[in-house]
Amino acid sequence: MKISRKKISLWFLDLAINIAIIFVLVIIIQKWIIAPFDVHGQSMCDTMNFIDGKCKNGIGEKIIINEAVYIFNDPERGDIVVFNTKNSKDKYYIKRVIGLPGETVEIIDRKIYVTTTKGEKIELNEAYLNLTNKDNTNSGYNSSSVFEIPEGKYLMLGDNRMNSTDSRTCFSGNTQNAEDCKNNPEKAFIDRENIRGKAWVVWWPLSNLRHIDGFEYIIENQENSESLEEK
Repeated sequence: MKISRKKISLWFLDLAINIAIIFVLVIIIQKWIIAPFDVHGQSMCDTMNFIDGKCKNGIGEKIIINEAVYIFNDPERGDIVVFNTKNSKDKYYIKRVIGLPGETVEIIDRKIYVTTTKGEKIELNEAYLNLTNKDNTNSGYNSSSVFEIPEGKYLMLGDNRMNSTDSRTCFSGNTQNAEDCKNNPEKAFIDRENIRGKAWVVWWPLSNLRHIDGFEYIIENQENSESLEEK
């Protein structure tokens, strides 16, 4: 039985439409819902890229980031997020949100203190840091160790405080840029629009397969102490 040219044409048309729909859906998913991301370097160790008992230098874990979560909600302190900067549109970083818009973050005796928009000064009990990095945050290029965060911007730090290019260095690993960082403190902060999404799932290597937990800081008492509670 011969198949008519009309049926063949309709079959190819249907195939083309389905391919186009799939293509559009893939773009929508990667643009606004979820997207893959390779974690590179040691800046978030031991939380990320801790493979076979050691920090992985170079590309290590592969993750899925949730881009939809920030469509209607703002990033929260403790979120691990993927973002770029105004000066590096093609380069993405993965760090933890430490300071929120309007807050002041201080590094005192190598510990992190946050003055909230309500005027409460809080010491962060960063339970996610390993023993090497716990209570061992240096000031980087910013000798003042005080970060006054403008509205609409965020302060980001890596969990591997001893080896992280983050807000303390204006996201530059080059010590020659130290003076520029001191003279332009606004470069230490990330615009809300530059935050692409929240780290969600580690899917490779399979031995590290897991959901990436977030953390919520809760003030426990009137002395303004603060604890970290896992979500």
